[in-house]
Amino acid sequence: MQNPKPAPFNVVPEDTMGTTWALPEEAIARFGRGYQDNSGNNEIALSPDNTYFTVGTRIGLWWYDISSMSPIALWETERGMISAVDISSDGKLVAFANWDGFIKVRDIQGGKCITQIKRTENHVVYKHLRFSPDSSRIAIVNRDGIVEVLDIQSGECIAQMEQESNDRQTNRISKLRFSPDGQHVAATKGNQTYLWNPMAGSITAKLTGRNFAFSPDSRLLACANLHKVPDITPVRYASDVSVWDIATGERVAHFTEHEEWVWTIRFSPCGQFLASSDSSRTLNVWDLTKGVIKEAYAGYGQPYYLPDGTLLATVFIRGIIEVWNVEQHEKLQTYEQQVESIGYKWFSKCPKLVVAHTLSDKRTISEKTHTFSTLSEPICFPRNAQFTDGEALAIRGIRGDIVLWNIKSNQTQRMSIQNEFNDSIKSFTFLSGGDILAVNWTPNIYKVYKINKTDEIPIAEFTPPTQLGNDTFAISEERIAFAGKGGIIYLWDLKNSEIPRLFKGHTDHVWALAFSPYGRKLVSGSRDKTVRLWNVEIGEEIAMLPLEKPITTMALAFSPCGNVIAGGMFGKLLLWCAEELTLLHTIPQPEDNLKPYVLTFSPCGRYLASGTWWQKDMKKMAIRLWDVATGENIHTFWGHTTDIEILTFSPDGAILASGSFDGTALIWDLKPFIGSQG
Repeated sequence: MQNPKPAPFNVVPEDTMGTTWALPEEAIARFGRGYQDNSGNNEIALSPDNTYFTVGTRIGLWWYDISSMSPIALWETERGMISAVDISSDGKLVAFANWDGFIKVRDIQGGKCITQIKRTENHVVYKHLRFSPDSSRIAIVNRDGIVEVLDIQSGECIAQMEQESNDRQTNRISKLRFSPDGQHVAATKGNQTYLWNPMAGSITAKLTGRNFAFSPDSRLLACANLHKVPDITPVRYASDVSVWDIATGERVAHFTEHEEWVWTIRFSPCGQFLASSDSSRTLNVWDLTKGVIKEAYAGYGQPYYLPDGTLLATVFIRGIIEVWNVEQHEKLQTYEQQVESIGYKWFSKCPKLVVAHTLSDKRTISEKTHTFSTLSEPICFPRNAQFTDGEALAIRGIRGDIVLWNIKSNQTQRMSIQNEFNDSIKSFTFLSGGDILAVNWTPNIYKVYKINKTDEIPIAEFTPPTQLGNDTFAISEERIAFAGKGGIIYLWDLKNSEIPRLFKGHTDHVWALAFSPYGRKLVSGSRDKTVRLWNVEIGEEIAMLPLEKPITTMALAFSPCGNVIAGGMFGKLLLWCAEELTLLHTIPQPEDNLKPYVLTFSPCGRYLASGTWWQKDMKKMAIRLWDVATGENIHTFWGHTTDIEILTFSPDGAILASGSFDGTALIWDLKPFIGSQG
């Protein structure tokens, strides 16, 4: 029987891609579907009949049709920040948790909230959430590794699982499951798999292994145990697979043929066979009745058994995903997605998605390659963004690329730095000649690239003499400044990059750096509660900027003409005259904007935009527009679900772009508030 479809919340019928769904008030465009964490697949859940799936992101809960891979609804946009999600075995309920520690259970067809649970007043992020097979309970794990079983109707805790340690690192859980009969809860901690009685919370077994699977009848538990191969350089890991009788605690089978790390283990529907695949793409099928290997296959990834016992497997080869019938050695489907796209990430985290699509569309099984335009959008993590002109915004991608987003056409183009290390871009800026100056990071080395159509060779490389700060650096056309953890600022000249110039004065971590418009001055803010202005050309401190009282400055910005410096700190904004080194304005911040830690001036210098970081009980972050001369708050925009990371004006000052830790960039129209004078 087909499961009911999700209630079509926030759907805009003419927008089949979902780019304008639940767009914040006063925002005119959005890029990004919301970020997911990198570990696990706990933010993705498939309906039992494999007709749709849901993805929990930092902007809400997306629903997709599996056969078309098109969005069909967007839920929970009031807060977003979804950390874990699951669908009940009857396909009628969805349960999810958010970063504020709330757990909700909703009816899928109507969207009605059945239960809302808050286990503690503390800020708790639940990374695992699973329905029991009878859909009456859910198991959750908090950040301390404590497993609880909750009644979904009352929200009450039925049992808390026993712990052997209070250490958060020791208790970190990577996998959580109910047994098919609901009589056990299993979880992996490090290289141990624990079994609990979900009604009493007592430990019933502790087995060696960091990956596990229950047999269909819940009688057996298979565990893959990771271990080092002795006397091998470089160090290599392998896995053995043990199968245990849960009732007796007896090990009924033990397989040692895998020479690499076993990623996945699956029981066949009849329970007589076990399939396991390792990191070298070796797939072994074991006969449990005889305790021997039945068949070994090379070149396959994660295995999946169909209800009739047919064994399928997925193969991932950087951007290409294939689904194979293993025993027939028949390729069923090919999927192509750029590695940094949302589709490739979702398929990587949950390969069952591509298997489900293959089975949902049997009539098109062929050599045809599926691309899915609805899933091709690049993943963005916009800690850096800058307009190239009035229509295109450059955004830092997730790793080694910059995404150019045409706001009017909603088309994107990637500009990648190709090298063997797939370096991570830390920051970039546009040069006057049109090239992009990008700073990449490879362990212990910063590389500077001038990106254009022909040249992707680094123009400079820096090896810091010590560990630097938390991505605290500034870029001008001629110089790059990095902040050290001990308060030292390292300045490299791009034309003479061998030896950095050291700026000494701060005594603690430097949180903020900003060059003046022509790169001749540098301003820095530190945890030592001082703000210092430096002469870059001679390498000397000019002065400490005046503060009403010592306070850590988290954000700094120079006005376009260089005569005003803005500073963001807890509870207030400060504006200084950069020439006379006097305090011009102190602008107290309201309760919903106590962390204005992102700042940028408009091109004309008359306006300042500030973006806040998240604080407890906030649902949306504030972006405030200020009049520099008077300190007046002209307007406030609300939209992002967590920290604002970057703000940038268009060259004509008519629009403002914001990038957030939620994995989206938003475009705001400023003309109703400042006309065309930005």
